[in-house]
Amino acid sequence: MVITASRWYKCDLQVATPAHEFRLPAGSSFDFSSPEDRADFADRYMTRLREQGIEVIALADHNTGDWLPDMQAAGDRHGVVVFPGVEVTTASGADGAHLILIGDLDRTARDIDTLLAQTCGFNDDHPRFNPATNQPASAGRTLCQILDDLPDQWLAIAPHALTDNGIASEKTLKGDLRWKALHHDRLGAIDPGNVQPERLRSGSWNARFLSRALDHLPCLSRLPFVATSDAYCLEDLGRRFTWIRMDQPSKEALRQAFLDHEARIIPSWDARLTANPDPNVVDHAWVERVNLGGTLGNSATPLDVSFDPRLNVVIGGRGSGKSTLVAALRQLYGRLDGLPPGIEQEARAFVEGVFSAAELSADHRIAISREQHTARWTFSSGSQTPLADRPLPTRFPMRIFSQKELFERTAHDRHDRFAASRHLFSLVDDALKANADSPDAYETELESALTNCLTSVAERLNAESRLSQRPALEARHTELSKQVAAFGDTESQGKRHASEAVVREHAQLAATTSRFHQALDELLASAAKHLRSALPTSSPPPTEAVAPFYAELEQIRTQLENHLQAIVTEAIHVLDGARANQQRGEWASTVAAAEQEILDFQERMNHLGIDPTGYLTLTEALNGVSENLRALEGTARVLNGLREDEESAWAELRNVHERRRRRRERLLLEVEHRSGSLRFEITPYGNASGWCIEVRELLGIRSDGYVEDVPALATWLWEGPSDSQSDRLALWRCSVLNGAFGEIKQLVSCKAGWWNKLTKLEPTQRIRLAMICPDDVVIMYFLRDGGKRESSRDWQPVTTGSPGQRSAAMLSFVLHHGAEPLVLDQPEDDLDTAWISQLIVPEIRKSRWKRQVIVITHNANIPVNADAERVIVLDNDGTSIRVKTSTEQKTVGALQEVEHSGPIEVTRVRRDIQDILEGGTEAFMSRERRYNNELNTYRAALRG
Repeated sequence: MVITASRWYKCDLQVATPAHEFRLPAGSSFDFSSPEDRADFADRYMTRLREQGIEVIALADHNTGDWLPDMQAAGDRHGVVVFPGVEVTTASGADGAHLILIGDLDRTARDIDTLLAQTCGFNDDHPRFNPATNQPASAGRTLCQILDDLPDQWLAIAPHALTDNGIASEKTLKGDLRWKALHHDRLGAIDPGNVQPERLRSGSWNARFLSRALDHLPCLSRLPFVATSDAYCLEDLGRRFTWIRMDQPSKEALRQAFLDHEARIIPSWDARLTANPDPNVVDHAWVERVNLGGTLGNSATPLDVSFDPRLNVVIGGRGSGKSTLVAALRQLYGRLDGLPPGIEQEARAFVEGVFSAAELSADHRIAISREQHTARWTFSSGSQTPLADRPLPTRFPMRIFSQKELFERTAHDRHDRFAASRHLFSLVDDALKANADSPDAYETELESALTNCLTSVAERLNAESRLSQRPALEARHTELSKQVAAFGDTESQGKRHASEAVVREHAQLAATTSRFHQALDELLASAAKHLRSALPTSSPPPTEAVAPFYAELEQIRTQLENHLQAIVTEAIHVLDGARANQQRGEWASTVAAAEQEILDFQERMNHLGIDPTGYLTLTEALNGVSENLRALEGTARVLNGLREDEESAWAELRNVHERRRRRRERLLLEVEHRSGSLRFEITPYGNASGWCIEVRELLGIRSDGYVEDVPALATWLWEGPSDSQSDRLALWRCSVLNGAFGEIKQLVSCKAGWWNKLTKLEPTQRIRLAMICPDDVVIMYFLRDGGKRESSRDWQPVTTGSPGQRSAAMLSFVLHHGAEPLVLDQPEDDLDTAWISQLIVPEIRKSRWKRQVIVITHNANIPVNADAERVIVLDNDGTSIRVKTSTEQKTVGALQEVEHSGPIEVTRVRRDIQDILEGGTEAFMSRERRYNNELNTYRAALRG
């Protein structure tokens, strides 16, 4: 199977040979009457071209094609394509200039002779070379005469166009003759000569010519500039060159390139080559191929499609598999959740009906690294990509849109007035994730901020709740102290109290010592854990060059662990000694005496007939209250810190939302600048409907519950004046967290049952309710036809536009941001042809340079005028969907099967475009004749 693919060829379309004034290498002694010497020189010629990376040349000897057979033979040996060509000087006079004529690859030296005689007018009266000087002579015919009669097998290029013997110098481009020649539709391209950056910035006539800014030369908008070496020595070959995109070198491929220079021609001085010297090297992400295997619900055989890294257009009749291909790409690289509900339901039904037993796979290239990965999908596993020998969920970014989806994303929903905003933000967020180093950064940040906020608020509330008990504990302490004091006389009470204080102090010392011991154990375990996590085992193992550095780090860690082990072990040993000291000596005697005093006191109580258990109960109660009061004193000391932590947690939660808003704003601002026809307005925290939904879910409210109360509260909180929103939010949070809504009741009209429900919430529910924050709201505006950007009245919200306006605005949006592969399924629906030509085609043409684009279409403007690198023709043979194929003769008696895919210069592809999208060649030609279009008048004016 032959698959046609276009690529960029490095070309030099004006090179000379020893036919005339060619400087041979120093010290060489070729005898060009010898076939061997001619072949030897031609081989050295081709070797030099290959060293320069040149793959395609056009011979341009003055008035002769004598060297063509030798150069074509050498080109075949060295892999260089040699186009037949010749350079002529047109008839002398006001329009005399140089012209290069390039023929198809099957043209011969004899054909060049015929061209020079019949088209250029060389004959006995106008010989090719001046008999007196042997210098090339001028042709017998003028520029326009040669161009008028140039056979279809030949193309024309005007070399060194801005010099005095060029077609467009300021000095010579004075009258009508050269102007007509410059605008002649048979002039394929011009070489403006050596173009330097400073030359482009000079503001001169030449600079304005090069920047296509001369209004009296309308041809400049479509006339391609090429760079050629005009080499007359081996050293100069390829010094200037042109990258040309072709499926394979041919006259037709060159003609197509000349017709669309923006998409197919990059001269060596083009600024695009500064960042990427080889346009065949693609740094953006792209999908190479997709295979629909397994058992398909609509095809008896698998479907395999290959893509180009840039612009691909898929065409085909009804039932040819275009929608199936889009659905497969969505399963492999996209997602169904997040689509408008109706479209999501249709997509899921399609997948269940067609892909339930399918096995989908696709090869894709990662951006920058160009590493190839393979994604695989089944109904049960979803899309997975094997990485490091294990399957992981596919994270390759791809944007997939149907026209219907784009239309629905801007539709007004009477049940959700912020639906369009939510859909637009989902596209923005997907684009931000696709370009982020950490795609889930926002979700991770938000979850962390919510957790921190929940913890901080709960700690502060618990502290305040505990401190609220202090007055009661202080009263209880006073009461218990009086009751304990009632036991015994003053002297015995004093002794008892002192003994009890000693015993309590001893107990506190023992508890502190135990905590210290535990802390040392935890210190050692924690330090070892952190050191291990800081220097984990390297996977894969380090290279031989780096391994010594890892060994050095490992040695440092081991030494540190040993030091810590020794220090902590020594500390524990010393601590055990301190604990032993607490059990002997003067302090131990004091504690023993105090314990004995307490026992003696109990004995005296028994002797006096007083029950000591009452005393012990009161003492224990008093000790417990005293301990609680001491703990509350610690809580009071840290309360301000807890409040500060809570404020920081609320601030961080707010910052998470604001960071996302800034990222969104930057992307939307980029879209504004690039489109010129879109504007965006963001309202912070404006999606009150979304807030209502989250509140209902949190509180478990039924759909018919508090129907008016929740929206009323949301309207007051989130849709009131923006300058007082922070005050309203502070009041709301305070009321929710404290369960007191007296002040808000005066501001918001809700039923009493609603406030009672909020008052009875559990603490954790109240905190979560206070943390709910609505999303922002974005409104997209588009510039009306003929409107002025500076006039606010010319900007219209997209939701109020017609179906065509809404689709056009959304297409402009998706085309103007992101670098991930983009799939557009029939974007032309709802758009008239003018919008397709003026909006879709130009934007797709620009997008191809930074992303892969795959378009499924029924409109010929997209594959033809956008000049797709690959047009893919799908077909249905009655049982299977497939890429259309046919058989062609490879060699005499040998046939080969070829796919109908490739650029427009591929004849079979061009015919399919005409048949499927234009209604056939006859219909196309009939329309052209009926239009009697301006082209005929334009040609007649040039010739008249």
